[in-house]
Amino acid sequence: MTDLHEEFSWLSEFGPFYDVSCVSFVRPLSPVEALTRLGAETSGIEEATFEELQERTMKCIDSDDRMRTSYVGALETDGWTVLIQLWTVSTVLNRPKLRRLSQATEVVSVDRNVHATDHFVYAVDGKLITRFDQLAPQARAGSDPDRLVDMMREVGLDPDLDWEGPGLNATFPRSFALARKITGFPFSKDMLDMRLLGAVINSE
Repeated sequence: MTDLHEEFSWLSEFGPFYDVSCVSFVRPLSPVEALTRLGAETSGIEEATFEELQERTMKCIDSDDRMRTSYVGALETDGWTVLIQLWTVSTVLNRPKLRRLSQATEVVSVDRNVHATDHFVYAVDGKLITRFDQLAPQARAGSDPDRLVDMMREVGLDPDLDWEGPGLNATFPRSFALARKITGFPFSKDMLDMRLLGAVINSE
């Protein structure tokens, strides 16, 4: 039987996502609505390819405002907006921004940072439902930290395993398998061929 996380193994092999990245799924907001909730100016929202998203991200990183700004891309598919952020601290980990983004909506976010902590975040209607470190799923926070436990076990993020020892590998793809359990659709590499909308976001 195929492991549920295997269809997301490309994320561990595809450079832009492996080191530092954040992919968030939001419904039913449009890309413009999601970006403006994060703080983008409507006039600053522009079309972009995935390659241009990377280029504009690097411009933010190389700018004098690199500690305060980041670039976020957004695309819409199957009733969800997918937000993509590369190489910088995720704006979704900012609690006020997460609260605004998830107001009257649902947000699922997979944050990757091999230099710090990898997070999985699930928020609904302005409330953080559950959040956990992908390498320590036994330690969860939020208003209902056990809501996703059954689905976590199905994708191999079983909080009852000995995560103080070697644990299981592939926690990053497993987190995307969990996101699919919640959202109902996979994040595929083909989606990166779609036109995105992008904007500079103030990280504060």
